[in-house]
Amino acid sequence: MRRLAETLEDVAGQAKLYDVTSAAVRGANRRRRTRTFTASALTILVVTCVLLNVAMFLQLNNGGTGRPDLGPGRQNGEPPALVKALLDSPTRGSLAGDINLQKDVLDRIIADPDAYGLPGDRAKLRVLFAGDIPGNRRLVIVAGATGAPQLVNLTGGKGAAAKSLKLTGWSDVDTPVVRDDWRGNRGDEGFVVMFGPAGYDLSVSDSPRYLADGTIKREWKAEPAGYVARDTKAVPNGLRVRISRDTTVLYEGAVFPPGTARRGAVDVNPLHGRGKPAPRAAEYAADALAYNTGLTGPDIRYVVLWSDDFWVEDPNKVGTGMGQIATVMALTPDGGGPYLTLTTDASPEPNSRTHPNAAGVIGDPEKALLVMRLPHFTQDPLDTLQIVAPPAAVRAEFVRQGDGAVLATTPLTNGVGRIELPAPVEGTVRAFDAKGAVVAERAYTDAFTYGDFSNVEPQVRGW
Repeated sequence: MRRLAETLEDVAGQAKLYDVTSAAVRGANRRRRTRTFTASALTILVVTCVLLNVAMFLQLNNGGTGRPDLGPGRQNGEPPALVKALLDSPTRGSLAGDINLQKDVLDRIIADPDAYGLPGDRAKLRVLFAGDIPGNRRLVIVAGATGAPQLVNLTGGKGAAAKSLKLTGWSDVDTPVVRDDWRGNRGDEGFVVMFGPAGYDLSVSDSPRYLADGTIKREWKAEPAGYVARDTKAVPNGLRVRISRDTTVLYEGAVFPPGTARRGAVDVNPLHGRGKPAPRAAEYAADALAYNTGLTGPDIRYVVLWSDDFWVEDPNKVGTGMGQIATVMALTPDGGGPYLTLTTDASPEPNSRTHPNAAGVIGDPEKALLVMRLPHFTQDPLDTLQIVAPPAAVRAEFVRQGDGAVLATTPLTNGVGRIELPAPVEGTVRAFDAKGAVVAERAYTDAFTYGDFSNVEPQVRGW
């Protein structure tokens, strides 16, 4: 079996693990109907791990090729309050002042509005973006200011006339932020464009420092153009975009790096002997962290915080049997770093899964407390919550938010144990030592935000 890193190089990110598969889906999202900020539960539960399944994923989640949706509210009505400010904002992009280009684009739409799923009334059309962007491309985004607004992407080569632009994507306008990710078929080719309503500041930050106390140190820089346009080949590690006004954050999310193969070996023996070695899962998890975060340098240590055998129930039966699971941390020189939990099934060419709350950032691994819903191959989530606490912890409890009721307790061995607690739950997990003192505690929720599900820092949506 080829190493995962080789697979990543060969198929530009479409590899056998959840995080990288999401990148493959993002890579195709401009060639099919796309909804940037939403994903169905199928995205989380039926994660694809081979190219055939990637194609199935796209069909199930993003529709096929063809014409934009012409459903109710596309032609008339007033825009929802949530997106009205965005639709009323001036055009962004390097060609925002090119009135002739924009007129020609609108004339083309008005001549055949049904082909674009947009109204034929010029007064209800909005050019949200027009510009030449990285990758020698021209992008024009047009939306309908209607009761169920939709936007379309028209793209072409740099300098292309309106008549030469091709309809390459469309999506509902159901958030106040436009994020357009396009990944091509050749290596890291692609771009990302992002902006919000007028009146909000846009800033960027990259190369974060993960500190030993579990916090993340970032420096933010203003983006004076009011929008982000980046070449995906040149995205720095840890790049995030923030759209805010005063101290209120409307949106914050990651722009993923081009994907980098891991360098260096992983010590597959779990820290403090927590569990047992699971080399396949540990290698895959380390590869996923490297690819997704860009943390690949010689000063990065990949530490297995916990690993074990893991029984897998595969609905397709191919992978049913004893697989492996591992939680791996990319430990940085500042003492903290991101972590990821990944399980592999029992098939000869193993498929992998992770879970949105099985990844994050921690500080000193000797002091960290992890609480996570275990990854699963079935449609329904597992009832099991995995706890990985400091090795001195001998007992843990789950305290429900609100009334403070203790819903479950469990003994811990080397700080490791499990609680059977069906989702959804929200509360605090406390770990105790032999004298009854709290050695660590952590808030937990089954709620998570779709969109940045493959990133270790959660997306912020302030609406």
